[in-house]
Amino acid sequence: MNILSSMQNIVPKKTQIIALVAVFNHQELLLLKRPDDVHCGGLWSLPGGKVEDSEMPLQAAIRELKEETNLSGKLWRHLGKSSHHYNDRILNFLLFVCCCPDISKMSPESKHLWVKRNQLHDYPMPEANKPLINMLFMDEVDEYLRGNV
Repeated sequence: MNILSSMQNIVPKKTQIIALVAVFNHQELLLLKRPDDVHCGGLWSLPGGKVEDSEMPLQAAIRELKEETNLSGKLWRHLGKSSHHYNDRILNFLLFVCCCPDISKMSPESKHLWVKRNQLHDYPMPEANKPLINMLFMDEVDEYLRGNV
């Protein structure tokens, strides 16, 4: 083992808290295509991003949705959490759900799609998203959609 590879085992990985948003509009879910020049570039993902030091996770989710799409969600709910270890980082995800009945002012930063939940597995996504996507099939999401969308 050389010194560089042994140092990689000693250096702590960067840990980030990420707030993601499952945005529903009439039973369809919003996916954004990640830019090619970022981590997991070219893959599809839910809107979201890093929680800043001074933010609560829900505030970050609301901010990220506005920044990435110009949408304002309603009826926010925390759905679950998940962690994923990449070689260079640890990501701790918090998944929120909201509805956006009015998408007329939508202006996404990247290519986007509205898809049914049962179509989500048709789109390549980061490995870290798999447990989060699975959460979208929980009974409580069905209840949320029946009551709010």
